[in-house]
Parts: sequence; structure tokens; C-alpha cells
Amino acid sequence: MQLTINDQTIELSAPVSLAALIRQHCPDNNGIAAAVNQQVVNKSLWEKTELQANDRISLFTVVAGG
Repeated sequence: MQLTINDQTIELSAPVSLAALIRQHCPDNNGIAAAVNQQVVNKSLWEKTELQANDRISLFTVVAGG
């Protein structure tokens, strides 16, 4: 199964949740936000969000401004 994370294609052997993917790529995920196919996913839904082949995931650091 292919996924694209921040414009980099990866290959996975099995389906995975968004939470598991983030744990693999950002072990310290405090301050991380995620979008799947350009839709922001609330952190409370990461475990329930099963990724599908060809999904595009954007991971980014949340920065407070003022």
C-alpha cells in the first residue's frame, strides 16, 4: 500500500491507522497536526482513522502566533 507523507511516497505492507503512522514518523507528537487528503483530522480521531492506499498525509508543527 502506497501513501504519500509530506510529498514523500512510502510503501507499507499492511493497513495502518493515522495514529500508528504518526508514532512511527513523529515519536514525540506534541504540537503535531495532521491532514489526510487535505482534510485536517482532529487528534482525538487519529486512532480511528484508517489510512487507505494512495492517501496523502500532511504532518506539520502547530505554531501559535499573535
